[in-house]
Amino acid sequence: MKKQDMIELLTGVRSSKQNYYTELKTTVEELKKRNSQLEIMNEVMRSFNINMSVQEMLENTLKKLQSIYPIKRVSLALFDGYELRLSYIFPEDSFYLKKETSFPKEHSLYNDVFVTGRERIYQQDDDSDFFEKEAFQHLHLHSVFLFPLTSRGKIIGVLSLGSLVPFSYDEKDQAFFLHLAGQIAVCVENARLYEEVFASKQQWEETFRAVSDAILVISPNGTVLSKNDAASSWPLNSHGDIRPFIKEAARSSRNPFEETIKFKKPHYAELRLQNKFYDCSCYPLFVEDSTLHAVILYIKDVTEKRQMEAQLLHSGQLAAIGEMAAGVAHELNNPLTAIIGNTQLLLRMNDINEKIRPLLDDIDLCGKRCRTIIRSLLAFSRQEEFSFKPCSLNQSVEEALSLTRRQIEKQNIQLDINLSSSLPLINGNLQQLSQVAVNLLINAKDALQDVKGRKRKIIVETKSDHHSAFLTVTDNGTGIAPEIINDIFHPFFTTKAANSGTGLGLPVSFGIAKSHGGRLLVESSNSYQTTFTLAIPLLSERL
Repeated sequence: MKKQDMIELLTGVRSSKQNYYTELKTTVEELKKRNSQLEIMNEVMRSFNINMSVQEMLENTLKKLQSIYPIKRVSLALFDGYELRLSYIFPEDSFYLKKETSFPKEHSLYNDVFVTGRERIYQQDDDSDFFEKEAFQHLHLHSVFLFPLTSRGKIIGVLSLGSLVPFSYDEKDQAFFLHLAGQIAVCVENARLYEEVFASKQQWEETFRAVSDAILVISPNGTVLSKNDAASSWPLNSHGDIRPFIKEAARSSRNPFEETIKFKKPHYAELRLQNKFYDCSCYPLFVEDSTLHAVILYIKDVTEKRQMEAQLLHSGQLAAIGEMAAGVAHELNNPLTAIIGNTQLLLRMNDINEKIRPLLDDIDLCGKRCRTIIRSLLAFSRQEEFSFKPCSLNQSVEEALSLTRRQIEKQNIQLDINLSSSLPLINGNLQQLSQVAVNLLINAKDALQDVKGRKRKIIVETKSDHHSAFLTVTDNGTGIAPEIINDIFHPFFTTKAANSGTGLGLPVSFGIAKSHGGRLLVESSNSYQTTFTLAIPLLSERL
């Protein structure tokens, strides 16, 4: 041995150098470990965002942990408000207990950590009995570490770290794992909150889109910011501005959009556009500083509702007039029978004065006319009962033509008849249907009375589809003015002279069509054409 080596050995210098390098190496390794722990913590917080699931976060966390610890499995058990359940596992195939398994409140390591808030350690040689033991053994876990997940001072679940080899940790590792559990708890809570907000937002958007009425959010300058599916067909100008449409539709009332902008209060108006009616409600939408941000426009199509209201009003009028008509008809019927009967007896007398005969003829004619009016009144008020049986609409047309053809042709009106030979039967009253046909033919004849300079024509046609039989009567007369076309079915409404029209023909015909379960429709244009269509359900449709 050299002299220098002997001196270092005797003085302990060599031993000090070895200890120094050993301690330095340990310190460096410890620093590397702490740096790795900080990187793990950083990675957990940095990598977790709204686009990353909790499952992906566990995967990233496990990969980082495995660089410094022999951890092979990580899982999360979360409290759902009622029970503690196994919610997330990674690797996903490393399970014995299925996901969503609930942990019992007794003899459970997970539940004990959740209730007490203290971490627990399982080692393979643990001979105590608990719920999770069979699962740990099946997964060949030698060591399992359980830490409470605490967020905002509240325990929301349990973090589990499993190792396939014996493994223990010191106080510094314990502090790190508790800190990691806290960070994961924050991430899980944030994920929960985000899911709740996203689900709420999605539910609101789906509800917004599903509403059958149009809803639009409009900026003060008229630009549509958002709208639901029902509003997709509403008209906008080339700049995406809806204000011109609202202005046009609100011509008969105040513009609700402009009123809401002006007064910053909700406003309502009924809009009308292209023969449709809309209930329009506007609500101001403010931002935090009470500045008007937008207007919510709610538009509901009430055309059908308005039509039903008009029909109810019309039905009420019909009921009142019908009751009055029935009373008048009954009161007049008895004396009128005596007048007609006595007049006819006088006309049959052989020694009647020839100067008196024309007067009696006039009385008889007027009496019969009054009787026709009374029958129309009774039919209108539905006081007369008629039996229904299978019949053909063609037959009712032929009976009507036998009564009216001579009058029509006498006025040099061309009569075109096109009756379907394969017309199915209907269930109806032939007398009533003939009355409808007579009324339509007489009206067509009267509409042609003042026509000059063109060939006058009436077209009578029958046809059918799978559900109904149709009678159409078309004339090329003067047409019906648009402003009165909705009034022609009202009782006592007539455009004829006082001595030639009662205003009951179409209302009675309308009532007959309705009593047969059918419809009486009218179409008239400025090109000198009017078409009345009687539609009656087929016999097969009413069985």
